[in-house]
Amino acid sequence: MTQSTADIEKSYKKFIKTIVETNKVWGLAKDDTWATSSSAEFEDTEVILFWSDQAGAKACAEDDWADYTPESITVVEFLENWCVGMYSDALLVGANWTSDLSGKEVEPLEVALDVVQELKAQDKTLEFTQYDSQQEFEEQVIEALEGEE
Repeated sequence: MTQSTADIEKSYKKFIKTIVETNKVWGLAKDDTWATSSSAEFEDTEVILFWSDQAGAKACAEDDWADYTPESITVVEFLENWCVGMYSDALLVGANWTSDLSGKEVEPLEVALDVVQELKAQDKTLEFTQYDSQQEFEEQVIEALEGEE
């Protein structure tokens, strides 16, 4: 059973809030490969799947991903390496998808901006490795998104 639009949005908001609280983002990995799916919304577009907890990732480790295992990364690694890299590669983030492979597909820089907004809401500041500050990261993400318009 696929989720309703409201449930998908609620699940996405939970994803953002939880990863900021725990400083962990989960994926399904096998060797150096992470679980991906074809976009339901955009033709010829891949979605890399991420979850806010290990249980969500583990629930999807079946069928094609039966031999994949849940693996976590830090939020900084997710933002700097994954979101920025996925943006460059024109990939989408699949956040907290269910085992029937339904969930929100989001532009990676939009996810990054949502995470930064949630960091501010929770009064948290992350130490970035490739940017001078969280603020610089946010400014560059906004600039890149504005450049698309």
